[in-house]
Amino acid sequence: MFRLVVTAALVVVLLLAAASVEAEDLRGASWMDSWLAQPQLTGNWFDARDALAGWGITPSARYGTDLMANVAGGQQRGKAYAGQLAVEVGVDMEKLAGWSGFSVGVSGNWASGTDLSTDVGNTFAVAQVFAGSVVRLGNLFLQQSLLDGGLDIKAGRISTGADFLTSPVDASFVNEALNPILVAVQKNLPGVTTDPNTTWGGRVIARPTGALSLAAGAFYSDPVFDQLTANGTEFGISGSAGSFVIGEAGYRLNSEKGDTGLPGRYRAGGYYDSNEYTSLTNLDRQQTGNYGFFLLGEQMVYREGGAGSDQGLSLFGAFIYAPQQRINPLPYFASAGASYRGLVPGRDKDTAGFALYYGGFSRDLPGQTYELVLEWTYAIAVARWLTVQPDFQYVINPGGRSSVGNAVVVGAQLAIEF
Repeated sequence: MFRLVVTAALVVVLLLAAASVEAEDLRGASWMDSWLAQPQLTGNWFDARDALAGWGITPSARYGTDLMANVAGGQQRGKAYAGQLAVEVGVDMEKLAGWSGFSVGVSGNWASGTDLSTDVGNTFAVAQVFAGSVVRLGNLFLQQSLLDGGLDIKAGRISTGADFLTSPVDASFVNEALNPILVAVQKNLPGVTTDPNTTWGGRVIARPTGALSLAAGAFYSDPVFDQLTANGTEFGISGSAGSFVIGEAGYRLNSEKGDTGLPGRYRAGGYYDSNEYTSLTNLDRQQTGNYGFFLLGEQMVYREGGAGSDQGLSLFGAFIYAPQQRINPLPYFASAGASYRGLVPGRDKDTAGFALYYGGFSRDLPGQTYELVLEWTYAIAVARWLTVQPDFQYVINPGGRSSVGNAVVVGAQLAIEF
């Protein structure tokens, strides 16, 4: 029933947006061409967006859905819908009140649907849009930029995954493992948040040069936090919960104005969580503190056109290591892949991608060895505000168990910017 309501609502919005195309957009182009070329589905709201932007207020709304099916293997065959409607408002206080470099952000999220991975029985959720079935408050933060952007501070209700361990810039996949890559950390540290979930925290990013960045963050970490049922109003701080701290150094290659070489981005860092964690083999034994290290890299290796073009082939890779196998169910995570923007002639904004995700389970988990997921995807940029993304995934050893048949998952992701 929910899917029918959403579909009907989208049809109504499409019709209203089509009817509201302004007269000047109709000259020299069809209303359809003008509509597809605008940044958002609903247009400029009869100049209301521009008026709000002049005051420093930027509202946005996005809807994403994964429609997936497990057609072979896994624990059982099945199909599932998952959706998220996200609404955000950003306020540039310099425009609104003359406060230089200061901004405010607030967001909300309506998640719905079911998790296909419960049928597959695997660890890396095949539909990254799934976030439970709840309406939640998301971000609620203050941000201050200083020294012409050389120093940036953010604090409030934020997620670790918004600024750390983020996915490759030019790659968008349907599986959850890289959306963001933080999911591998969450398997060991359930109190670590990623959008649409947030927690109290703050982060600082320093940019000594245009290429080099140094970032550090500290966040409240509750080990019993349920990512799927939390509604974002869990403002209380428990005395029994700890904190999560993370540091990251990043370097952007050929990122300066005038650089003609192929761009790349490389990051390395580590994290520590102060909570108590239970031994995987002895439930009566607990240990204080958990930590890990990560390496992330992405590099364009071939470019179509001249300097500045975003068309071409990029490679990426990631590695996360959480040494304490006695408390970490997933001490090893590795990923590698490639994306190509403009692979099909005449489709310059489309992106084709391939990725593999490897999760190595702790030796203290008998019967679980590794899970390996192979994903092929193609994101079709139908319009600036609409992307349709067919997707194919092959899951080897779901949940690390060879007794569960390798699964074949097919489907599509839809993303709309309102």
